[in-house]
Amino acid sequence: MSEFHCSLDAPPVASRLCAYSLAIMPPPQIAEEVCDFKQLFRDATGKSYGSANADGHISLDGFDAAEVDYPLILAEYKRLITPLTPFQLNFSGFADFDRANFSAFYIKPTEDSCNAIRERTQAVMKGFDKKFKKQYMQKWADESKNPHMTIGRRLTREWVALAHSLFKEYEAGFVCDSFAIRKYNEKRRQYEVIDTILLSGQKPVGEQISLF
Repeated sequence: MSEFHCSLDAPPVASRLCAYSLAIMPPPQIAEEVCDFKQLFRDATGKSYGSANADGHISLDGFDAAEVDYPLILAEYKRLITPLTPFQLNFSGFADFDRANFSAFYIKPTEDSCNAIRERTQAVMKGFDKKFKKQYMQKWADESKNPHMTIGRRLTREWVALAHSLFKEYEAGFVCDSFAIRKYNEKRRQYEVIDTILLSGQKPVGEQISLF
């Protein structure tokens, strides 16, 4: 490996901008069932489709950030997520989003579960300092308004109808006691979990670092 020397007069190298996502990841049994659903749907369509290879998850937010700034962002997420309490997350049946061009088919959380997700996610969203977001995060988006666990997206209405014919009923649940931060892997073209933050219901140890 060659040694790299940097002149003191050289301009700083810009940190690589990466895509990140806060999400809820189901336990292994449910994750495996979601994988099986996707494989069955792929076999039925005879083609791949949006989200066909993605691990089962519920998206909460998404943002772009420089890799060098991620430790600060992770610390802020820990500060906001750690005090949240765990909750029961139940799924009941399937549904779809009807879009003009492409639609999505998904596993539906119960209304109580959706409310619990929104309540906690909004606490995180509102807790972020606006200056912090502006300085360290780009293209930040709230994705928690309609919580769902996708089976397929970018589907035609014909494929959505096929999905409804294949998948009729589904009941499952687990205690959600953590949120995950995922990072987009450009080689695999998929998001991968890089950190998990527990919902402990307790304030994290230490004071928030003043950044401004």
